Amino acid sequence: MVAVVGVAGGVGATVVALAVAEALGASRLVEFSAPGLSGLAAASSVELGTRQGWIIGSRGGVQLQRLASSDAVMLAASEADGLTVMDLGLWPDDLAGTRPGVLVAVAACSVPSVRRLEARLDQLKSSVQVVPVITAVPGRSLPKPVGGVLGPSIRRSAAAGRLVLVPECSSLRVGGVTVDPLPRRLQSAAGVIASRVKELS
Repeated sequence: MVAVVGVAGGVGATVVALAVAEALGASRLVEFSAPGLSGLAAASSVELGTRQGWIIGSRGGVQLQRLASSDAVMLAASEADGLTVMDLGLWPDDLAGTRPGVLVAVAACSVPSVRRLEARLDQLKSSVQVVPVITAVPGRSLPKPVGGVLGPSIRRSAAAGRLVLVPECSSLRVGGVTVDPLPRRLQSAAGVIASRVKELS
């Protein structure tokens, strides 16, 4: 199981989760955002109805599950199901309870967001396998002010080839995720994230 989590709201964790789920060929993406706050509301090509407090849709080969009720319990995976990707939204206090195989930790390309990412990585147990991701990068590398605040945890990930930069995608920032294919630049970055996830799994 792969979990995607954002260090703050609006950093692009749901977009990254969808892109990674597609890149990994996951069987389902489970989004835990509160009802009415889903970033996947327009992402399904087919809506399949509601089951046990979850709205079910599909997009290509990925089943999208988003909360219809705040007290719904995650649907059990059947033996026939493949990989599950969880979009946890904001970093939960009980992150350890989710027991992800690999954690994809998402921050935006800003000084405050990257500082939050460093602080969160410092809190993780060494046994947690993490792929740090920085979204909305305006060029091929981080702007100097952002690169200048990279702490030891992020630098270690970068040295190991696990830090992934996701380019800015203006169409998604304005219109959000729709049934249309994700931008190629995002798909390319998601392919790199998927490769790092596979290496750590």
